[in-house]
Amino acid sequence: MYYKLNKGGVIIHWLIIFIITFIIEISTLSLVSVWFSAGALVAILLKYFGISPIGQVIGFIATSILTFLIVRAVLIKSVKSEKVKTNTDRFIGKTGEVVKEITPLTPGQIRINGQIWTGKSQDGLTLKEGTFVEVVDIEGVKLVVVEKERGTA
Repeated sequence: MYYKLNKGGVIIHWLIIFIITFIIEISTLSLVSVWFSAGALVAILLKYFGISPIGQVIGFIATSILTFLIVRAVLIKSVKSEKVKTNTDRFIGKTGEVVKEITPLTPGQIRINGQIWTGKSQDGLTLKEGTFVEVVDIEGVKLVVVEKERGTA
């Protein structure tokens, strides 16, 4: 008796799940429920073809998991991007001159290629004005430098 009364109601349940998950997906645009929407659509199709409620649940779960795995794999490939080199990378290995003292607690300034850049010591040493330095890295907008050996400027 329950099954006869619930026969049309099962499709309503899947339709409600689809509508709710679809509305969540549309309102968040963060791919949190699209797989459940796909699973609900498959469950509705399975109901249409006369598959039992247990088969519909299995179809819903399997489709949701497969959709998640496929969409996730595609997103990881498209979102993963290589590190883009910027124009500032050209300074690595170049020699500059300290024009404002660099201390362990405060960054100073370095003249390199006629431009003034904020710089900090890689070793945490104090570098006095006039010291020649070599750029070894870039952190944000700061050049990370080490003191250049005398005679190699």
